[in-house]
Amino acid sequence: MMTRLSRRVLLAHLVLLPGIVGMRMACAQTQPADVFTTEPIIASAEPGSGWSRLAIINLEEFPSDETPRFNARTKTIFRGPEVGQLVYTIFPPTWNVDMPRGGGLGSHYHTYWEWGYTLKGDSALAEPVSPYQKNGMFYRKREGGWLTRPPYSLHGGNWATGGKRAQLPYHLLLFEEGDGSLVTVGPNGDHFFPEYPDRRPDPYLPDWRSVEHFTRPWLVDSLRDLEWEADPETAGRLLKWLDDDPVDGFRAQLVKIPPNWTPPKDIKGSYFEKANRLRYVIYGDMNVWLFDSPGDGNPRKVRVGEDHFIYQPARSVWGYGTGSVSDLGAVWLEVTYATSVSHGGGPIEEPHVIKQ
Repeated sequence: MMTRLSRRVLLAHLVLLPGIVGMRMACAQTQPADVFTTEPIIASAEPGSGWSRLAIINLEEFPSDETPRFNARTKTIFRGPEVGQLVYTIFPPTWNVDMPRGGGLGSHYHTYWEWGYTLKGDSALAEPVSPYQKNGMFYRKREGGWLTRPPYSLHGGNWATGGKRAQLPYHLLLFEEGDGSLVTVGPNGDHFFPEYPDRRPDPYLPDWRSVEHFTRPWLVDSLRDLEWEADPETAGRLLKWLDDDPVDGFRAQLVKIPPNWTPPKDIKGSYFEKANRLRYVIYGDMNVWLFDSPGDGNPRKVRVGEDHFIYQPARSVWGYGTGSVSDLGAVWLEVTYATSVSHGGGPIEEPHVIKQ
């Protein structure tokens, strides 16, 4: 976990902190010193009355967490207004041939939503349907794998047989909408709070036996199961639909633009009044323009590439300048919330389009 003294970035009057300027070869150029923040971006719960700007993180230059989570290498790059965190995680591979003993640790659940996208490698997931089940459904989540996990979705436990362990380092982009806590089930069930100790009920003795309905996750292999299709809103872009929940106001897509893509000539950009959008660049390069308001006639152009995170808060412009957006083309993960950065409050509003 990053230091608890992380500076809050209020999106109503967003301040971008000084960052190290290093860039990948695909998008190497000198950047203004105040573009990339090296502390977690923290959102405000409600949009302010004024206009905000995009916030950008270069993962290559972003420091690792002082206290890593999940027994892995982690970088906590974004936090919700009260709880919640977006964590870039690298789980190491298995270094031995010994199989762990099964039947000891039960599965667990969270009382909040979470989602995850596999950037590289693989993970072996156990997905039980009952708290009394010791060997849940086996699912291998590979590169391009998407997961949306609702509250009270059982996962984990013990299932490790030949070949059914993760085979490679697992690079995961994980967002937890809650406090990071989990509740284990079974004879040794308890509640674990890794973060936000000031929010822990005392005492807190959850009774997993009282849960009336355990939910199921949504899992999709975007490389194997989905194909690119035309973006119905922006000509020349391609999409893969990962998840779309109008009731809870949540949408996840993969977006792709070809080399030398140029936006529609009559479109300057778009913004949301309440919705928030997260983007993570998986491949390529592109120009991103920082607008101070929809009427800004001289936005700042920033070059981003692979492993850059871009946060678009409510009342901030995702827009375009002159010329092409990308030299190499680009692919990014795009997640949209109807309001703040948690499920609920849907449906997602239509973007407000800014004409040239």
